[in-house]
Amino acid sequence: MEELVSHMFIMGRLMRDRMHKNIQNGQCTMLEFETLKYVKDAEKPHMHEVAKNFHVTPPAATLLIDSLVKAKLLVRVTDPKDRRSVRVAVTAKGKKVLERGITKKVNEMKKLFGILTPAERTHFVAALKKIIKNNS
Repeated sequence: MEELVSHMFIMGRLMRDRMHKNIQNGQCTMLEFETLKYVKDAEKPHMHEVAKNFHVTPPAATLLIDSLVKAKLLVRVTDPKDRRSVRVAVTAKGKKVLERGITKKVNEMKKLFGILTPAERTHFVAALKKIIKNNS
């Protein structure tokens, strides 16, 4: 188990380093990029959903969203069913940053995981999904 923990830490650093270099060219940190992706995929989530997804407090999620709104990558929208409730949505500019970032992300991950066979990648993804599902 110690070896697994050490390797996961190293893997996390490796991925973060590779992704941060490339995503910065799109003017986003990796967390901001993943937030854009989540908001797009979740289709206008509430702020509390953003906080829950990233396992952060609502004030931390607000700070994250604020920086993306200021950069005009996200916009706050009022929930039509409850005007007191706020949702967030990706802007056209945010979608462009996402498109460029996803292409770069995929290319970097191909380089990183290209040494694995397709079967090894399939098993790796299945193991990660199982871990994530069991701990969400």
